[in-house]
Amino acid sequence: MQLRTAFLLFALFTTSTLIAEIRVSARFEPARVAVDSASKYIVEIIETDKQTKPTAERITSLPIPSDGGLTLRNGHTSTSQSTRITNGVSEYSSTQQLIIEAVAPTVGNFTIPTYIFEYKGGRLQAPAATLTVVERAADAAPTVDELIFLQTNVPEQLYVGQTTPITLKLYVSSSVTLRGLNAFERRADGFTVSKLPAESSESVEMVNGSRYRVYSWPLTITPISAGPQDLNFQFTLSAQMPNQQNKRGSPFGGGVFDNFFGRSERFNIYTPPTQIEVLTLPAEGKPDSYSGAIGQFNMQVSADSNSTRVEEPIMLSLKISGSGNFDRIKGPEMPKTRGWRNYKPESTFEPNDSQPLKGMKRFDYVFIPETAGSRKLPEVTFSYFDPNIEKYVELSAPALTVKVAPSDRPAVATVAAPEADQQGSAPTINLTKALSPEELLTTLDYRPRKGRHIEKDLLSSPLFYGLNGAAFLALTTSVIVICRRKRLHQNADYALVHQAKQALKVTVKEAQSNDAAVFYRCAQDAIRLAATVHMKRSLRSADFAELEVSFKQCQVADAVIEQARSLFNEANNHRFSGQNHSTDLQHARTQLNTILKAL
Repeated sequence: MQLRTAFLLFALFTTSTLIAEIRVSARFEPARVAVDSASKYIVEIIETDKQTKPTAERITSLPIPSDGGLTLRNGHTSTSQSTRITNGVSEYSSTQQLIIEAVAPTVGNFTIPTYIFEYKGGRLQAPAATLTVVERAADAAPTVDELIFLQTNVPEQLYVGQTTPITLKLYVSSSVTLRGLNAFERRADGFTVSKLPAESSESVEMVNGSRYRVYSWPLTITPISAGPQDLNFQFTLSAQMPNQQNKRGSPFGGGVFDNFFGRSERFNIYTPPTQIEVLTLPAEGKPDSYSGAIGQFNMQVSADSNSTRVEEPIMLSLKISGSGNFDRIKGPEMPKTRGWRNYKPESTFEPNDSQPLKGMKRFDYVFIPETAGSRKLPEVTFSYFDPNIEKYVELSAPALTVKVAPSDRPAVATVAAPEADQQGSAPTINLTKALSPEELLTTLDYRPRKGRHIEKDLLSSPLFYGLNGAAFLALTTSVIVICRRKRLHQNADYALVHQAKQALKVTVKEAQSNDAAVFYRCAQDAIRLAATVHMKRSLRSADFAELEVSFKQCQVADAVIEQARSLFNEANNHRFSGQNHSTDLQHARTQLNTILKAL
């Protein structure tokens, strides 16, 4: 009995050492924030084991109880593993963090109480955590959320399968130096989302009296599941925030080099929590021809000819144009029609480059008539769901009439079996084979064709005049090129103007850059080159005072001279004042175009 008891105690002790230990903690980080500032609610699960490396079970949701007005958003997970060896004994651990952004609208203490959640078939308890929210000081610096934020325009309601364009916008304050975009993530289980374009469009917007650089990406979304569906986007980026210059170790305090060598930090920027109500398409009023098209469309039906012959194909084309989910539009099924054979269509899509959901999709059907006479092609119907009026729309085109003439193909050859001898009584057998149109396409046609007509008189041949015309054109072009090169070598003024024109084209093209330093340098060079062409003397290194004299000699309008003076001053200010931030160049481009047109 004592031996059995000792064995059970040993087994219990051994089992307890083999079972992995799991610890759960919950906290806010930071635990004290100013009103409207974000904190992170972190639930940490640490699992340790001395035998094997534990594997974390991914948690996608938590039964967090009511938080008294605290807004929780943009949750994500982070996992890590580690191994510790003490006196030759290994201990393995796995850590999983569930990180949720928390924002409090008012001052006070916000507590998330204790709650139970399931993990690996067991039940774990998350302890209570408290966030303290205080008033923001009057001279407090802007928060990260105020300096960098992400927004998108999405509708409140969509139908399953309804493709919709949206725009993702990243707002970066002018006081922030954006170092780079490191990663892009989307959390949209109920949608298909188009790929993020490699390049973004840039603009400048004023928000609450502050200036922001705005980076925009066009996207399209298509709901695939009904019900409330979450749609959130996230950027991981590197940026240098205000007052982050590295001033330590410098006896002179901060300076220009602090901004250049400043320390960058990584941030996760999220769109505000977004939920779209996705509706199922109504069953009432759905036509039999409906195949999934959602949007607004028009239909055009035509045939490549109104007459043909028996067994000679004709093409029926269906063009669907408009705006909607063209990727889900299929060619309507053509019914079997007496006197015709038809095949599945070939489809092509011509998108509208400026508007991704607009375009034209074409379906080409091949019909082959089997009998002669006046034959009607089948009636074509196409239906779609219009989300604006929330109804199905069915389009139909009347049947086209085609005149079918008898076939002009030669009769099929008849092969007769050899006649039986006088003593035999075997009958004569005629072997015939009718070829289908498909077989005729792969069968050589041995019918004689009309040969090419050869003109007896060479002077009346179009080929003669064509060859001579081409030779005369080549000779004339050669003479013009030679004369132009000779003039460039002999006439210095002509060569100067020619070189200035060529350089002006290149400079104007380079001035399209969004880099302010490149633009202003090219703008000054372009004005000097245009003045060189107009005055027929080199002004490529002239200052504005010299250019102003030349403009007055050319009787350039005073308003244009003032615009040139303003542009030169702005370029010099940008060049010598040490400015390194982005500038709105739209007004400056307009000034440059006006000056170049006047010259």
